[in-house]
Amino acid sequence: MRNMLAREGYSAGEGAAVLAASAAMGETVPPSIAMLVLGSITSLSIAALFIGGLIPAAVIGLCLMLLIYVRARITNAPRAPRAKLSTLGRAGLVAVLPLLMPLILFGGIMFGIATPTEISSFAVLYGIALSVFVYREMGLRSLTRTIVDSAALSGMVLFILAAASAFSWALTIASLPQHLVELLHGVNNSSLIFLLGSILLLIVAGSLLEGLPALNVLAPLLLPIAVQIGLSPLHYGIVLVIAMGIGAFMPPAGVGFYVCCAIQQTEVEPASRAMVPYLAVLVVGLLVVAFVPAFTLVLPHAFGFH
Repeated sequence: MRNMLAREGYSAGEGAAVLAASAAMGETVPPSIAMLVLGSITSLSIAALFIGGLIPAAVIGLCLMLLIYVRARITNAPRAPRAKLSTLGRAGLVAVLPLLMPLILFGGIMFGIATPTEISSFAVLYGIALSVFVYREMGLRSLTRTIVDSAALSGMVLFILAAASAFSWALTIASLPQHLVELLHGVNNSSLIFLLGSILLLIVAGSLLEGLPALNVLAPLLLPIAVQIGLSPLHYGIVLVIAMGIGAFMPPAGVGFYVCCAIQQTEVEPASRAMVPYLAVLVVGLLVVAFVPAFTLVLPHAFGFH
C-alpha cells in the first residue's frame, strides 16, 4: 500500500491516515479480534457479532469513500483510466488464490478449527508460499529482507504496546474505568445520553488503554446497564467495538495510529493533520450506526439471532 500511494503522488502522512481510518472501520469486519474478545467476556454470540458487524462496517466504509470522493473533486485529483471488463475479469481470476487468505482466517476461526493465533500463522505461511512458489515474486534475498523488516517493525510495535500496557495497568489500578462507569450510570436512564456517553468513554479509553484492554475492562460493566435501560445488547456491543477502534487509531495517543505511522514510514505530526477529516467522518459514521439500530440488527435477525 505504501509504495502504491507513493507512486500515485500521495504523501506518507495521507497514507497513514487512510490506513488508520480503514483499520478503525475494520474492527467490525470478521474475523475481528475485538469481537472475539467481546464475545468471550460477555454473553453475546460471536457469530451474531460477526454477522451484525457487516452492515455497520459498510456504512462507515461508504462514509469514508464519500469523503475521499469529495476531497478528490475539490483538489481536482487526476482520474485513473477505467479498466475494461476483460481486464477486470483477468484480475478477478488472478485474485482468487490471494482472496482465499481471508476465507481461511474467517473459516478457521468461525468453525473452531484453530485459535486466531494459529490460523493467522497458517495464513502467513500460505501468503509466503504464494509469493515464492506460485507467483515467483519473492526470492531468497527479498524474503530475507522482508523477515528483517518485519522483525524491526514488530520490535518497534512491541515497545509501543509495552508502554501502553504499563499506562493501562496504572489507570486500571487507580480504578479510573470503574469511576467513569459510575458517572455514566447516573444519567437518569436516558438511553440517548447513555449511548453518547458510552461512545465518548470508549473513544477516550480506547486511545489511552491501548484499545482491547479498554473493551475488556469496560464492556462487562456497561453492557448490563445498556440492557437495563432498553438497548439491544448486540447493537450496543457493535457500537462499543467501533468506538474502541476509533480510539485505538486516534492521534495523538492511539497506539494503532503510531503503528500506522511506522508502517508508512512517516512522522506523527503530518499524519495527525491528515487524519483530522477521516476522524470526523469516522465519528459521523459511528453516530449513524448508533442511532439506526436496524443497520446492526437486520442481518442477525434474518439468520435467527435475537
